[in-house]
Amino acid sequence: MKYAGSLIIAMLLFSSCANDSYHNQFFANLGSLCGETFVGAATYPDDPDHTLVDTELRAHISSCSSDVIEVDLYREGGDTWHATWVVEQRENGLHLYHEHIGDKVYEEGEEPNTGYGGYADDRGSATRQYFPADDHTAEILPEAVTNVWMMDMDLENEMFVYYLERHEEPRFRAEMTRLAD
Repeated sequence: MKYAGSLIIAMLLFSSCANDSYHNQFFANLGSLCGETFVGAATYPDDPDHTLVDTELRAHISSCSSDVIEVDLYREGGDTWHATWVVEQRENGLHLYHEHIGDKVYEEGEEPNTGYGGYADDRGSATRQYFPADDHTAEILPEAVTNVWMMDMDLENEMFVYYLERHEEPRFRAEMTRLAD
């Protein structure tokens, strides 16, 4: 029985280390794409009134350091900035947040929806990570408390996928291919 307890503790430690390793590998893989641009479109929803549907999307991995990678999302032929996805190595783990400051002019009293996101959980791999909404997101966007964002890199086929679900249902998906030189 003593050995079974030790085995369980060892397995939990290994699982935690493996997840941290996947987080680090994902961050390194994303960083290896620094300067690259991926072009594509939303594949879900098919609602023509959605801001990011029926328009070309470009994700440009614009800034990379040892602890922060920024991915700028543009729409409408790459001219209109929409958001920056910030992937950061924090003390508590790999974190994704959305920055919506950019060039938009906000009405007096209007606050930008920015800073929401979450920490990567243990479902990921070296090329895919899931980021469930964190407490800060629940505070500023209560309707997004069940959000899970996913980033996926198919390095062999030069694809980048950004996916969002809410209440365990698909909410948004964009598939983009690396822009040829």
